[in-house]
Amino acid sequence: MSNYKNKDSIKDFGKQFKYHDKIDDYWGSHEILKDMVNPFDLNLIKNKIICEVGVGSGRILKNLVRLSPKKIFAIEPSDAIEIAKKNNRYSEVEILYKKISGQMINFNNEIDYIFSLGVIHHIPEAEIVCKKIYESLKPKGKFIIWLYGKEGNELYLFIFNNLRKITKFMPDKLLNLFSIFLNLMLSIYIFLCKYINLPLKNYMINVLKKCSFEKRKYIIFDQLNPSYSKYYTKHEVKTLLIKSGFKKLEIFHRHKYSWTAIAEK
Repeated sequence: MSNYKNKDSIKDFGKQFKYHDKIDDYWGSHEILKDMVNPFDLNLIKNKIICEVGVGSGRILKNLVRLSPKKIFAIEPSDAIEIAKKNNRYSEVEILYKKISGQMINFNNEIDYIFSLGVIHHIPEAEIVCKKIYESLKPKGKFIIWLYGKEGNELYLFIFNNLRKITKFMPDKLLNLFSIFLNLMLSIYIFLCKYINLPLKNYMINVLKKCSFEKRKYIIFDQLNPSYSKYYTKHEVKTLLIKSGFKKLEIFHRHKYSWTAIAEK
């Protein structure tokens, strides 16, 4: 998650990825990438020119490399781009890193597939970025996007939106300690989800339960740290993509809490 409201936010998330630079575990796996973009067939990117907008520490990038695209453009405005380079230093695929914001993308009908997973919902000027992405794609090129969803997140939003009013001002070390405490509570909640039909049960069992305690702590940290996070309704996702120029699109409700969209130019 890497394109943000202003320079201070970019610096803040650059620091976050330096502090949380490991991309291992289920959280950094090919399996979770497949889950995030489902039903898009990742094998389609073989020998194609692709781009990731908001590479952060490079966890998605690492898994895209495994699918043998011809070339990858990696967009990241923060200092986290150095972490992404380090985590992908042995890549056999050519990766062209660009330390720019999504608003500054200037490709012109050059890219076959563009990915932005967990990023656009942190950009207030999302429509500008999506328009730039549309212009960057070749005819029939596709944009694969994953966004926080509003539907299915009502209880979560009630709790975390209020917490975020405080936690976004916390120093990273203090927020890290607070995330450990919340993670202990989350572990109990995940256990109960096995036996009770609680809110976000699908996400708890199919995603968070597969992550290590350390990675769940980071996910909590990542949820509480941003100065800007938008939770999109399905209608808002559709409107965003149509206003950006896309006319052919599919939208899927991932684990009943977030949106995966596949939009074709």
